[in-house]
Amino acid sequence: MRWSRYNRLFRSERFGCFLYNSLSNTLLELDEAHYCTLEAISENRRKDAGTGADSGFLALLQKNKVLVGEGEEERILLSRHYRRQSICFDTSRLGLTLCPTLACNFRCPYCFEQSQQNGTVMSAETVTRLLNFIQGYKAIRQLSLVWYGGEPLMAFNVICDITEKILALDLDFVGASLVTNGYLLDVEKIARLNELKINFIQITLDGPREMHDTRRVLVGGKPTFQRIIDNLATLMNSTYAGSCAIRVNVDKNNVESFHELRSELLEQFKCKKFTVYAAHVSTGLGHAYDHACSLDLREWAAFTLDMHRKGGMVPRGGFFPAGDLDSICVATAHHGFVIGPEGELYKCWHDVGKSAMAIGNIREEEPVTNHVLRAQYCTGTDAYNDATCRDCDVLPICGGGCANMRLRTKQFGEKGLEFCSPYLESLIPCLEAYYDNFRSKEISAALLRPGGEKHEYIGYRVVSPEKKKADSNRGPR
Repeated sequence: MRWSRYNRLFRSERFGCFLYNSLSNTLLELDEAHYCTLEAISENRRKDAGTGADSGFLALLQKNKVLVGEGEEERILLSRHYRRQSICFDTSRLGLTLCPTLACNFRCPYCFEQSQQNGTVMSAETVTRLLNFIQGYKAIRQLSLVWYGGEPLMAFNVICDITEKILALDLDFVGASLVTNGYLLDVEKIARLNELKINFIQITLDGPREMHDTRRVLVGGKPTFQRIIDNLATLMNSTYAGSCAIRVNVDKNNVESFHELRSELLEQFKCKKFTVYAAHVSTGLGHAYDHACSLDLREWAAFTLDMHRKGGMVPRGGFFPAGDLDSICVATAHHGFVIGPEGELYKCWHDVGKSAMAIGNIREEEPVTNHVLRAQYCTGTDAYNDATCRDCDVLPICGGGCANMRLRTKQFGEKGLEFCSPYLESLIPCLEAYYDNFRSKEISAALLRPGGEKHEYIGYRVVSPEKKKADSNRGPR
């Protein structure tokens, strides 16, 4: 057995000794003796690694890939690569992001879209073509939608028309999400959300009133914060059955105001199906918005950890690595498309309105014509095919990062984009933050159940989250 190259053996000043393995996504808490044993093994890295360890500890190390056999790591990566490809080319599901218009009533300085002034709204003919396009995928069993723009609520009648027609089709329509700035989300529209099967809404606020109204303004420059808050209150107090997430686009200009906004919103909408999360603003070097405003990987990780220290905030998805990330999104899924108001087909939200990045048009007899760009997204951004990523010890928990930024950097030569996982720079601090929460919950449980079940500590234990069973519905079809 050999010492895995995916091991991180470390001492925490606050919490003691640990070993993390990214291949199995396992965190072990260790006493000093077991830490020293592993330290000796790691320094030797010999074939007979583990000699002298007690049988129970040795079995745990082998089970969690701390010690691996010859070629075992490569076989596991090969299996995961196959899993990613099988999900990528799954033909049973069709995921569409629909832009009924690219027009927008806002003028946000960091927006990546270049078409906000294009007032085109999806026509009845294009809607018919869209229905034909969907029905052309005979093998699909599930259809999911995301309403996007521009500002999709500027074409709300088109959303209603398309949804009504899709509900009449003989397929499993699992529901839709709505990405909106929230300004037009009035009482009449809210009343129709359930029948439109919109089960998730994302609204963006970029800080408290003063900060938000310097960034997210109407076309004429007027403020938008109070109108959005009023609409949000109406939504949260309605019969809407879905959930809502507030996205806060964070950069160096508003990083200090995030905690204040989050605290205020969570207090105002307590006990609702409601979350607030920070999102990374990342612009390329040629963007009109100052590229230097973006937080780099190290700064973003520091911000996340600081929010945890200040207010106990746990980021979306938690601090512990998700593990087994497949990096599948609409851009990398073979049956995933973004469709513009004139029927143009894209692979990524960030490409909307850029004619050079269209892969075809649903109005044509053969909708997909740019097969090279489609392949560049689906397989060209695959981190398992990247030699640098293959040598990285966080690959098993990274998944490759943003496909769009990877494509623009690796294949188009664009500078100034960071697509790597924050774990590359800040894995240990994230694991410490996770363990801090883990111990707090453990202590609380012991206080609440003083006579509860107790386990003898034998100098080591697994403290990572219980692994979820693989989804039996995922995989090759």
